[in-house]
Amino acid sequence: MGYEIAGGWGAKMADPTRDVIVMVGDGSYMMMNADIYSSVLTGHKLIVIVCDNGGYAVINRLQQFKGTPGFNNLLKDCKTAVPAFSVDFVKHAQSMGALARKVSSLAELELAMDWAKGNDRTTVISIVTDAYTWTPGDALWDVGVPQVSNRDAVKEQVKYQADVRSKQRVGV
Repeated sequence: MGYEIAGGWGAKMADPTRDVIVMVGDGSYMMMNADIYSSVLTGHKLIVIVCDNGGYAVINRLQQFKGTPGFNNLLKDCKTAVPAFSVDFVKHAQSMGALARKVSSLAELELAMDWAKGNDRTTVISIVTDAYTWTPGDALWDVGVPQVSNRDAVKEQVKYQADVRSKQRVGV
């Protein structure tokens, strides 16, 4: 997490003739967004799509998949000193010199992509996504599972993880 925008900037530097589209979650965006500013300054245009799902929803999902109730990942679930609030990703990106737009549907996203492709500099498109709905298809994210737990769901994940690892093709 956090490498997406920097990786996109590097890809654009490696081949300035290609459109580079970076898709990033809101949590990862908050970790490493300064390269938006750098890409504007250096003229390496990116198109950045920020999926705003209210926190670290992928990490929340991963925790739950590993047999542990999610905790402290979604803004609404965090213990905060003040009520949690959303970041205005459009204003944030604009403050770093990028062009930006918020969309609220896939149809709007398609139009915004056409707009972004015609722009002369890094463009950020923010779209609110659901933190709990996932498309089918998945890959194993090989993350440690607690080896000692009283939860049956965690014990099942330890077995599952060992089974999946036994089927991996090392060095391929």
